[in-house]
Amino acid sequence: MNINGLSITPGADLAGVDLSDASLASTDLSKARMAGVSLAGSDLTEARLVGADLRYSICHKAVFDKADLHHANLWNIDLRGASAKETIFCKCWLGNSNLVDADFRGADFSGAWITAADLSNSLLGASTLAGVSLARACMKEVDLTGAFAVGADFRSTILNGAIMRATNLSGANLREASLIDADLSLADLVGADLRGAQLDGTVLNGSRHDGTTRWPETFKPLTSGGIESHE
Repeated sequence: MNINGLSITPGADLAGVDLSDASLASTDLSKARMAGVSLAGSDLTEARLVGADLRYSICHKAVFDKADLHHANLWNIDLRGASAKETIFCKCWLGNSNLVDADFRGADFSGAWITAADLSNSLLGASTLAGVSLARACMKEVDLTGAFAVGADFRSTILNGAIMRATNLSGANLREASLIDADLSLADLVGADLRGAQLDGTVLNGSRHDGTTRWPETFKPLTSGGIESHE
């Protein structure tokens, strides 16, 4: 495929190129060099971007639904308002990225690094976050309903007002996280570490926890594995 004389092929050098509003659905740009590229408003549905370098790229309101970006470098990417439903982000680097208002429902982030990123108001329902590093990320009012976040790292992450109903957080590290007014109803917290976490107004109705769950020093759960709300 060629766009404006540019070859859209695996390994292509597209660094800094303006591809805004381009139709790139089902294209193969694996290992392409695309640092600083503009893909704002572009359609990359089912595109293959395995191992691509998209550092500092501008992708706000782009569509990546069902695309494959595993092992891609997305450091400092701008994905504000983008749609990436059922997209593969396994082992991706997404640190320091702007992911505000993005739709990641059903996406797979297994083993990804999303440290210090801003995911405020993003949709992550039914997504896979197993083993993901989200340390120091801003996740205010994010929707994580039904997400699979076993062993995820949320250290010092801001999750104020987050919807985490039925989220599997077993073995997750939530030390020093802020969960003010977050809804963890029916969440699985077995083996989770919440030492130092802020739980003011946190709803824990029907959450699952046991003796392996580590709580803040001043927090005393009503029962082991029982139904409760800490407000």
